[in-house]
Amino acid sequence: MSYHEIELQISSPIGYPVDVLLMVLVDKSDSSSTNVFMNSHHEELSITLNKYFIQKNSFIVYVYGLKTIVSSTEQYDRVLCSGTIEVVCPVDIQRTVILGLHEGETHTFPLLSTETQDMLPVTIHRQPPSLYRLDANVMFEKEMDFIVFVRAQNQLRCFIVNGRIFNNTFPFELPSASSVSCMVVCACRKQRLEGSIWITTTISHSHVISFKTFLSLVDTYRLYDLAIAFGTRKVTPNMRPIQYFYRNKSKEYFDMIMKQLDGEMRPYLKSNGGEQGSVVNGRLSGLFFSTYTDAMTNIPDPYSYFGPIRLYIQCLEMFNPECNLYFADFYCHDKRHHVTVIVVPKFSMDNEFCRQYLKELDVFYNPYLCLRVQCNGALTVMANMDVTVEVFYTITVNVRRALEFKHGFIEKTKTIGRGYAHPSGIPKNPSCSICNL
Repeated sequence: MSYHEIELQISSPIGYPVDVLLMVLVDKSDSSSTNVFMNSHHEELSITLNKYFIQKNSFIVYVYGLKTIVSSTEQYDRVLCSGTIEVVCPVDIQRTVILGLHEGETHTFPLLSTETQDMLPVTIHRQPPSLYRLDANVMFEKEMDFIVFVRAQNQLRCFIVNGRIFNNTFPFELPSASSVSCMVVCACRKQRLEGSIWITTTISHSHVISFKTFLSLVDTYRLYDLAIAFGTRKVTPNMRPIQYFYRNKSKEYFDMIMKQLDGEMRPYLKSNGGEQGSVVNGRLSGLFFSTYTDAMTNIPDPYSYFGPIRLYIQCLEMFNPECNLYFADFYCHDKRHHVTVIVVPKFSMDNEFCRQYLKELDVFYNPYLCLRVQCNGALTVMANMDVTVEVFYTITVNVRRALEFKHGFIEKTKTIGRGYAHPSGIPKNPSCSICNL
C-alpha cells in the first residue's frame, strides 16, 4: 500500500444505523477540502482513501452520520453522530473513526478554522412570522452543490441544493425564539465511484451565520409574563404621573430636522437592540422616547448616553385615547431592566402589524404606561418607575410646531459613554435569568 492509500474504518453507534455518511477531508497545508458522500445502512464501514480523495500528506477528517428525513414536500438530513480525526501520511496507513452520539452543540462545523480563496458571501433574510431565507449574492458559470449545515435547539441538520445560484428557504421549520447558526459550503462535483460514493471539491464556504428566530405571539406573551413576574416583587407597581416624554440626540440631528426636514422628526426602522428575536426589529419604524424620572427629584437624569440635546414633548400630545398600545420587549443590558411599549394610531397599517404579532395593552389599565382619568375628567399619563419604560412612537413629530405651541421644549444635558446610540442597537444581556425566555 502506498502512502497515498489509507484504510479508514468508520464505526457508527450500535442501534443507530445511518442512511448517508458525509466525510469532509481538509488538507492542513492549504485548507483545501474534499467532500465524500457514501450511502450506508451499516454500523461499520471501511473505505480506502487514495489519490481520488487525498493529494497531500496531512489532513483532518470530519465524518457525519446522516439520517434522511423526507416530508411531503422537502427532504433533509439530521446529523445523528459525528467524529473527527487527524491523519498524517505516510505514518498512518489505517485509522478508525468512532462516531459519537452528541447533542447538536457538540457536533462541529467543518472548515471553521479555514478560509478558502473566496469566502462565500451568504446573508440571512428574515420575514415574520417564520420565513427565513439564505442568499449567496453570486452566480456561478456551472451548477454547484451547496451543502448547508444548520444548528438549532441542539440539533445539527444538513441539506443540499444544486444550481448556479443559492437563494433558498430552509426545508424544515425552525423553532421560534431560538439561536440558529449555519454554514454553506459551495462544492463542485468531481466524480462518482461505484454508484454509491460521490466526491465534490470545495470551491468556497461561508462564515458561520448566526441569527435568532422570531418570537411567536406565544413567546411574546411569555416575555410579557416574565416582565410581570419581575414587577410583582412589589405589592403594587411604582406608577407615577409624568408630563413629558423625552428624547436625547446630537445637535447635528436636531439641526438637520429644523433646517432640512421642515421641523419634522420622522420615524425610522427600529434597530436590532434589545430582544434579538423581536418581530419589530428592522420592520417597524418609530422614534424612541423615555419616561423615566428620578424618585427624589421627579425629573429625568441630568445626563444621557444618546446625545447632549434633549427634546421634551407633552405626553398627551403623543399618547391619548386615539392610540393603541402594545407590549414589545423586556430586556436589560446591565442592572436596570427595560420595557418597550409601542404607541401607534388606531386604524393604521402599523397598528395591523402590531395587532398580528404583539400583545395589546389597555391604554387605561396596564402596569407600564396608562391613562388615568381624574375627577374633573382630565387625563394624566402614568408610567412605571420600577423599570425603564421606553415608548416607541410610530408617528412623525413636528418639533417646530411643538415648540411654537409650547407643547414641548429643548434643553442641553451632559453626555456619558459614547454619547450616541449604536446604529445596529445593543442586544439584550443573554445571561440574565430574569428577562430571557
